[in-house]
Amino acid sequence: MLPYQTRVSYRTVGPNKTAGNLSCGFIYKPDSRWSNRNITFDHYGGLLLLDGEGEYTDHNHNGVKLSRSCFIQRLPGIKHSTLVKPDGKWLEFFICISAESYHNLLAMGLMSDQPVMRCDEAAVEEFLPAAQKMLASMQRADERTLVQLYFEAQQLLCTLTSRCSHSQEEDDRIRFVCRQIERCSGRITGQELASQMKMGYETLRKQFKVSTGLSIGQYAIRVRVNRAKALLLHSNLPLEKLAFQLGYPDCFSFCKQFKQHTGLSPSQFRKMN
Repeated sequence: MLPYQTRVSYRTVGPNKTAGNLSCGFIYKPDSRWSNRNITFDHYGGLLLLDGEGEYTDHNHNGVKLSRSCFIQRLPGIKHSTLVKPDGKWLEFFICISAESYHNLLAMGLMSDQPVMRCDEAAVEEFLPAAQKMLASMQRADERTLVQLYFEAQQLLCTLTSRCSHSQEEDDRIRFVCRQIERCSGRITGQELASQMKMGYETLRKQFKVSTGLSIGQYAIRVRVNRAKALLLHSNLPLEKLAFQLGYPDCFSFCKQFKQHTGLSPSQFRKMN
């Protein structure tokens, strides 16, 4: 393991400090004073946790536990917190690039928009020499060399993202849960889904929220409302029968929820289309 010390390099490629943001380094955070609470970055930052523990929370206070090999993404414009467990162990390596560069890589499918991923242990060990080399190169680079290092930093981030195999497993799990909700037209509970997946409900609830931005219940409601729209457009079912088919206890409950999410009553929606 690397010595527990902070070594960083903050550089800028070109005259624009925001567009040319390039920084990296190792940061040792011995206690909770180093926690970042409710912060928003205008650039992208990716950090690999090399030791220690903590928690990532999004703007809705949904948390993900952090430990060695977690890859935490500080996504541009997204409020979040990274809370450090005050046991004197936290050591991270970070790379920061511009928001525009990150979004370009994301559009090409080379990066992810998931805030927390987990790399396999082999990837962490392989990454360390490249991280040390990147920092040393940035510390001594002239302006011409710095341009090349900017592209190398992006390549390093893409390589690290591609090694987050656990994240792919989580993504597959969440996609399966979404399909189950859709297949049941929203009439399935989070507890039932967790039982099907053979996992704890709280774990599923948090993973689903981080992945989709919605709670399981919110996603199920959206599925039911979308199903209701299709039935209103393509059938002449009375609202009472339509509500029953969608699994609502009565027509009043259906109409109330439909209007809350569309701004129109079912009757108004049917007449407009």
